[in-house]
Amino acid sequence: MEPTDHDTMRARPTSGAPNTADSAATLAADATSEHPLGPHAAQILGTEHWSLLAARSLIWNEAQSRATVFLTVLSASIIALALLADATGFGAQTTTLALTLLPQAYGLAAYARLVQINTEEFQLVLAMNRLRHAYLTIEPGLERYLTTGHNDDERGVIATYMLHGPSLPWLWVHFLVNTPTIVATVDAALAAAIVVLVLQVAEAPRAVAVAGGAAAFLTVWGVLFRLQLHTLRPFRDTTPRFPTPPDLP
Repeated sequence: MEPTDHDTMRARPTSGAPNTADSAATLAADATSEHPLGPHAAQILGTEHWSLLAARSLIWNEAQSRATVFLTVLSASIIALALLADATGFGAQTTTLALTLLPQAYGLAAYARLVQINTEEFQLVLAMNRLRHAYLTIEPGLERYLTTGHNDDERGVIATYMLHGPSLPWLWVHFLVNTPTIVATVDAALAAAIVVLVLQVAEAPRAVAVAGGAAAFLTVWGVLFRLQLHTLRPFRDTTPRFPTPPDLP
């Protein structure tokens, strides 16, 4: 079966009401025809692609470093508390030190930066999808050899991330197991521990302390995860230049 030129297909008029994706794709195809790619386009696009890959590598190195520093500081604080608790029998001194160290080990800044890195990651994937679309404009026959997506809408980005079978549910699973969510879970556990310690200092009943800790965990985790959802804004705030054809499965 011969490969299909998606730009040509999207530029063809269809009967019935016009589709937004088709209209955007038609405009993109018209723009390409008005400004044809020159003989050096492939080399220039390849250079840009390598620049984006280097930027993506740098931000993920930073993400790993920030997560490592956060967990190292937290581990050191817990070890110090364990040694003091062993020496004092978890008395008032241990509680005071815990209320001093745990808020300082709180990884809110690390979490915020990890969320920013996720946003930058989506932008870089969108940019590389557009470059692959340009490659297919130069050589349409290469489409059957590409595994990653070449459209800059939500379906295209999911196709790049989920190579085994792009789907929105699997993207949510990815959200639940990624680095920011793990850091958010640790932060929520820290918040619960701090609330329980404060309630214990206030001599609140054990049931109240347990309920307060559970409420703190759920509240902090929910707020932080809600903040992470803003990484999907590129799909809401940006009109795709090369949307996925609606007739594709």
